[in-house]
Amino acid sequence: MDIIQLNNFLDYKKNFNPDPQDLVDKIILKAKKYLKADNVQSEIQRTYEFVKKAHQGQMRLSGEPYIVHPVESTLILMELKPDLASIQTCLLHDVMEDCDVTAQQMEKEFGPEILSLCEWLVKVSKVRYKGEDRQLETIKKTFLAMAKDLRVIFVKLADRMHNMQTLSFHPEESKRIKIANETIKIYVQIAKRLWLYHFQVKLENACFKVLYPQEFEKINKFLVKSFPSTDKHIRRWVNIITNILQREWIFDFSVKWRIKSPYRIWEKMKFKYKTSEISNIFDLLAFRVITPSIEECYTTLGIIHKYYTPLIKKIKDYIAVPKFNGYKSIHTTVLGMFKFPVEIQIRTKEMEAVAEYWVAAHYAYSDTDSPNQVNQKQAEWMRKLQELVNAYTESESKDQFKDKLNIELLNKESFVYTPKWDIIELPKGSTVLDFAFYVHTEIWLRFKNAIVNGEIVPITHVPNTWDIVQINTFRYRYTANKYRSSILKTPSAKNKLLKYLKAENMDALIQKSTKILNDKLKEYWLPYLYAKEDNISTLYEKKDLQKKLLDALDIKWIYSELIKSAYPKKYKEIKAQSTKQKIANIIWNKNRNIIIDDDKLLNYVLCPECNPQYPHKIIAKTGRNGIKIHKIDCKALKTVHPENLLEAHREWQNPQTYMINTTVLADKKINVIKFLEIFMKINIEINSFSVKSDENTDKKIIKVTRWINNPSQNLMIREEIKKFGDSIKIIKREIE
Repeated sequence: MDIIQLNNFLDYKKNFNPDPQDLVDKIILKAKKYLKADNVQSEIQRTYEFVKKAHQGQMRLSGEPYIVHPVESTLILMELKPDLASIQTCLLHDVMEDCDVTAQQMEKEFGPEILSLCEWLVKVSKVRYKGEDRQLETIKKTFLAMAKDLRVIFVKLADRMHNMQTLSFHPEESKRIKIANETIKIYVQIAKRLWLYHFQVKLENACFKVLYPQEFEKINKFLVKSFPSTDKHIRRWVNIITNILQREWIFDFSVKWRIKSPYRIWEKMKFKYKTSEISNIFDLLAFRVITPSIEECYTTLGIIHKYYTPLIKKIKDYIAVPKFNGYKSIHTTVLGMFKFPVEIQIRTKEMEAVAEYWVAAHYAYSDTDSPNQVNQKQAEWMRKLQELVNAYTESESKDQFKDKLNIELLNKESFVYTPKWDIIELPKGSTVLDFAFYVHTEIWLRFKNAIVNGEIVPITHVPNTWDIVQINTFRYRYTANKYRSSILKTPSAKNKLLKYLKAENMDALIQKSTKILNDKLKEYWLPYLYAKEDNISTLYEKKDLQKKLLDALDIKWIYSELIKSAYPKKYKEIKAQSTKQKIANIIWNKNRNIIIDDDKLLNYVLCPECNPQYPHKIIAKTGRNGIKIHKIDCKALKTVHPENLLEAHREWQNPQTYMINTTVLADKKINVIKFLEIFMKINIEINSFSVKSDENTDKKIIKVTRWINNPSQNLMIREEIKKFGDSIKIIKREIE
């Protein structure tokens, strides 16, 4: 999306269309391109006529008939290629809440599936942001958890996107700011979590325009001026990459580009770079190369690095190691293409679909014959979700649905409500007593009983998501005691109870701590606390000293701190005597008993040149005169063959891992992927790699950095490299 497209979305006046039938025709045209059913046009038109009649006479603040809103929202939703039920639901999304239409009418007219989707939209709409940031994460999770069918979320996001487009028509500034805050803190985060990139960008910039209008205008003007989105400029930008790929006989690809959005630029200026100058942000322009296969992704990467200098630390291979959500792509940032660094992303068509729409990508591929095109992890996640949704009805146990749904949102948390419909998020398995701890201190201190959904339950009862929990309390009586610790499931609640009990027994705890301190004072031949010649009690107020004594029960070194502050000279004399012996013992123990290649019985000597001592990192070298232990940077290791090196560590340490940097000179025809497969074959983890052309010869210089557990693995790598003959030659090897 370029800056002009974004501004067209944000400036709704330019898109004002008083005839919603024109928009419906666009929806039908888009739907018929991917939906195969014969009744697509008739069902969408029939639904529109029903909605138009239901909203008849209603107007929006923009001056449009209300019917324009559900139609515009549906047109936005079409970006995800939704199924027919989703399209109808989006058109109908306000009918049950704002019109005189009953559930029975909806089911009769459109069937149980669409009725269910519309009912869940009503429930989701009740989740409101009340301006308390402490509940933000809970609200976001509840929003998702309540939507048992993800199509509900897609419709709700499309609805919010059109509301943000028309927000400027609201007459109250405070209301506009409140809605924008709710959107950026809830809906933007939901779109981000579901990896709906285009929805996220449009929503966050719509909010940015309302919340920070001056900053938005400044950045927007800069982008429009600096990156004019004309055909001439776009062709010039794209041709830069197109030409170098075609020069290397690569033809089956496409190139996309993007300008970083105003909100993302402002975020980097404010939080990352802490600057007010837009010119300080380098990655404003980025390109994306779409290839037919993974192999060609890596070939493209090599070609780009041949012509432009890569920033090594900016090379990220998310194909080899995908992100947690299934995102796959290669990212590289290069110098020389423009006056500033430019990021280039390389991915296949299937990766592009998942990256753009993630959980919605299955819609885009529902009409293909290749189900494996969508990331397998995502496809399995969606399949399991849909199966459980289809099997679940209102009459069945909600627990059964939640227990089987093994996804992040419902696997770890429960969402429980107070009688005022405030949301309390609890870890799964929490009891009503845990709930009381989360609500307020006075609630759990005076706990009497709990009422869940109108019925009294035991104190050990575990409430379910969507349960309404009310806690009754005693007026003058505290009931908290140590036996309730076993009832509590959440660590925070247990900690609160322990702190309360600790305060209740403060006098006894202070006496216990005082005895420990006095024992230490006796050991140093110093006066007891509060004795005639005591210095400690004169340094602190009574309240501060009591706090230190209580803290010392958990943090033992506080006792030494008290003694040191009151008797510095005496403490120094006593400690100096014992410290010398401790240091000697530490040095002796840390340098003795070195384990070599998992064998603690081998004889060895320390290298006299580098004299490895703790905490030096060490390695063993075998030779005619036996085994020597060297520091890892010892000069004697520069010319040593890998087969003569062994892993070595001190007995009290964990086995060492070594970083090996290998640089090879390879023929131009060598496939880099085939070369890297050497390391995968023998299960060696590659930390980083780079490829560049040698200025003096017509060859590639490949540098590979990897971690190994045993230096002898280098021998295996060398043997594998030999199989390439004269095509690859090792020119440098370093070990760290």
